[in-house]
Amino acid sequence: MSENNHQKGFMLPLAMILALILTAFVLHAVLLLDSDRNFFQASYAAFQLQQLRECALADIDEQIQKKTLPEKGSFVYDKGTINFRTNQVGDHLEILFTIISAQGKETDQIVYSLSSGRPVGWLERTDP
Repeated sequence: MSENNHQKGFMLPLAMILALILTAFVLHAVLLLDSDRNFFQASYAAFQLQQLRECALADIDEQIQKKTLPEKGSFVYDKGTINFRTNQVGDHLEILFTIISAQGKETDQIVYSLSSGRPVGWLERTDP
């Protein structure tokens, strides 16, 4: 004698639905983690480039005030290197410098007025 309780096939669909929901949550968490990791890496690279830029500008300004800035050269820091090249145009000194860190590279330009010793122009990310 077979007993028929009309519940055959109830557990498998329920288990499949719960497995699908759990898989969706795990996949969502992995995608959020990847997005957060990419954002952190981009923010950290921008932060390092900004730190190097500020160090370079301080050193360039100091050498301009002392009138000891060479035509081209480089500054080496713990987090990266700055390569620069100067070009004097009339009363202005154009300085093109490349910031190189482990996470990125950027080329900037600054224009100093030789009479006042102050920057008069600034352009970030001149490289394509």
